[in-house]
Amino acid sequence: MSSYRGAQRGRPKRPPGLWHDIPAGVRAAIICIGPLIAIFIGNGLGAGIFALTGFSMAYICYPVQLLAYVVNGIIAGQQADATRRAYVRYTGKPGERVQISLPNYIMHGALAGLCLTIFAAIVYFVGSSVLAELVPLADLIGFSTPWQFIVVDAVASISLGAVGGIIFDRMFAMPGRS
Repeated sequence: MSSYRGAQRGRPKRPPGLWHDIPAGVRAAIICIGPLIAIFIGNGLGAGIFALTGFSMAYICYPVQLLAYVVNGIIAGQQADATRRAYVRYTGKPGERVQISLPNYIMHGALAGLCLTIFAAIVYFVGSSVLAELVPLADLIGFSTPWQFIVVDAVASISLGAVGGIIFDRMFAMPGRS
């Protein structure tokens, strides 16, 4: 039994669980796909409502979507940090030197952007297919999604996910390190 204050008496440490076995970028994309679907629906409904007025909802929704990509990278960094805290020992035996290494937050943010792009492409495809079956004139009023936009969106998502990883690394990861 340890005599220092932080010792847990009688309770073994729980194993990290299945959630930490999933890569941090994939976990962040799973967390962020819900709000992103809400942005997609808002953009689609706004495009249909304001189609004849000349006002484009893309001017409002796409910057919010880009901000969601940055937040996705930040969440990926937080998830990578949570996994590191679950698996890495911070203290060792007396005289033992414990190496604390930080994860590559940029890589985790880029992976989160890639996964979110794949999830978004699936949502685009399924949503446009369902909408085309329900409303046959949906392609005529602007609900179709060109695949070129998905490629541009993929580049933006991966890049801004990496930027979110950089933001997490510089602002939130292990304060006090040099």
